[in-house]
Amino acid sequence: MPIPPSRRVLVPLAALALVAGLAACRGQENDGAAAGDTGPIKIMQIGTFESPNLSLKDARAGLDAHVQSINAAGGIDGRKIEVEFCNDAYNANTGAACARTAVTNGVVAVVGAASSQAAAALPVLEAAGIPWLAGAGSGGPTEGTSSVSYPITGGTQSMQVGMGRLLANKGGKNIAVIVADAAAAYAAADDIANGAKAGGAQSYRILAPLGAPDFSAVASSALAKNPDAVAVASTATDAPRIIRAVRQAGFTGNISTLANIFKPADQKALGNLADKVFVTSSAVPVTNTSIEQVKQFQADMTKYHPEAVTDNGSLGTWSSITFLVEIVKRLDGEVSAKAITDLLNKLDKPIVLGTVPDYAGIPNPPVVQNYPRVPTFKVYVSEAKAGTLQQDGDAIDPLGSK
Repeated sequence: MPIPPSRRVLVPLAALALVAGLAACRGQENDGAAAGDTGPIKIMQIGTFESPNLSLKDARAGLDAHVQSINAAGGIDGRKIEVEFCNDAYNANTGAACARTAVTNGVVAVVGAASSQAAAALPVLEAAGIPWLAGAGSGGPTEGTSSVSYPITGGTQSMQVGMGRLLANKGGKNIAVIVADAAAAYAAADDIANGAKAGGAQSYRILAPLGAPDFSAVASSALAKNPDAVAVASTATDAPRIIRAVRQAGFTGNISTLANIFKPADQKALGNLADKVFVTSSAVPVTNTSIEQVKQFQADMTKYHPEAVTDNGSLGTWSSITFLVEIVKRLDGEVSAKAITDLLNKLDKPIVLGTVPDYAGIPNPPVVQNYPRVPTFKVYVSEAKAGTLQQDGDAIDPLGSK
C-alpha cells in the first residue's frame, strides 16, 4: 500500500550501523523547544508505513490528521507541531536508523509509533533519553518494558491476549491460533495462548506464510485438530484471506482477530463469512460517536485524510497526539525530552484522553507483571454484523477473572 510522498517522510538506509552518529548526538540537548520558546515542537512518528509484508499507512494518517487539525487551530498554546515520519520498512536496521535520525534531529519524543521494529529502535532512544509516547504496541513486548516507553493502553499485546480470552469466554475450549510465519509475529501466538489459558481453554499454533497465494493448506492444518474456535493474527492483507480460507474449509464457529487488521472493506467483502468474527481493540470503537473525542477524530479524518481507513489503528495514533497535547500543556513553557519524561515519571494527576481510560502514569505495582509500563490491559470487543463492527458488551480484562 503506497504512501503519498511528503517532504517530511524520512526513510533512512538500512545499511547504517546502529552506533553511527549516536556518540556525536548523545551529548546534544533534545530541545524541540527551550523554556519560553515559541518555535515548533519537533516529534517523530516511526512506523511500518510501507513494506512488502506490512503497511500501516492509516496509522500515519490518524496522527497526521490530528496534527494538522491542531496546527490549523493555532497549535498548542500558539506553538505548531512539526512531525517527521520515518518508515521502518519492516526492517530492524531501518528501524534503528529511524531512531538515530530522531536523535540527530533533536525531536522531543517519538509519538504514536506504529512500528514493527521497536526492539531495534528503543535502545537508541533509551541512550539519548527520548521518550516513546503512546506507541501502538506493534513492536512487541519491548514497548511495555522499555524505560522510555509510555504506553497509554496495552496496545497490540492486550488485544492479542484479548483474542484468546474472548473465545474462551464464548465457550471455546480448543483454540487454533493462526499467526504469521515471521519472527516479529511469534509473540502473538503466546499472547493469544495466555488469554485462552486465563479463560480455561487450551490452544495450539499454526504458522501462515506471509503473502501466500493460497491459505487453504493453512486452514486444513488449523482444522485438523478439530478446534471449536480460531484466532487469526497476521497482516491486514493476509488476515481476511485466512479467515475466508477457514470458513471455506467448513469451519462455522467463532473466530477472533484484531480490529486494526480487519478493515471495514474486508468485513463487507467477506459477507456472511464474517458472521461470528469478533475483533479486539485497545480504544473505544470508532463507531461510538457519543464520545466527543471520537467525533473529533471522525471530523479530522474526513477533512485531512478522507482516503484513509478510520479504524482502531488510526484512532490510536490520533489519540497519541491528544496525549502529547495534554503533556505539553502541563510543562509550563519548557518542552524537551527530559521535561516530558520528568513529568510523566512524577505525574500528579491523571491525563484525560477520552478514547482510552485516563492515563495515571506507570502503575506500581504493574497491572501485568510482564508489561510493567502498561497502565491498563482492558480491551473492547466488537462483532462483525452486516459488514460493520458493533460493540459486544463492556470492555474486558483478558487476564482477570470471568
